[in-house]
Amino acid sequence: MTQKDIVLDAMRRQGQALALDLQDRAADMTGTELYAEDGYIPDFAAAKATQNMLTRPAGFVCRSTAGRVVRLLQPYDSDIYSAEPEELPAQWGFVWSTDPAKALPFVALATSPYMTGDCCTEDGQVYRSKIDHNVHAPSAYPQGWAEAHVSGG
Repeated sequence: MTQKDIVLDAMRRQGQALALDLQDRAADMTGTELYAEDGYIPDFAAAKATQNMLTRPAGFVCRSTAGRVVRLLQPYDSDIYSAEPEELPAQWGFVWSTDPAKALPFVALATSPYMTGDCCTEDGQVYRSKIDHNVHAPSAYPQGWAEAHVSGG
């Protein structure tokens, strides 16, 4: 084994340990906290290829192809129902960040509404929800949103 192989193996093991630690803590983490550590959250496609969602525990977190952090609400057979989490809202709970820098395009999901402070984007602008249980796009219900600005930008 070369020195490079040893270092890469150590880094891989450390990354795996941090990813497992995040899964252990995920149930108690806010969306903002999860997005802050999203580098340790597996992609949905990779997680599904590694292990069927039927065998994963409720609360398992991953990232959809669109980059949204999602929590498994109920295990299901991902070989049969292979769609992305956005198409399976009964199985996945979406979490949002209050950090404008982590805002993603608005998605209307009655099962995962935006709460006060949660951020999204629409038409290139970042918005922060002014109300709890917000399921309306900023353009559809502007009184429910305020413009938000990314720090340093």
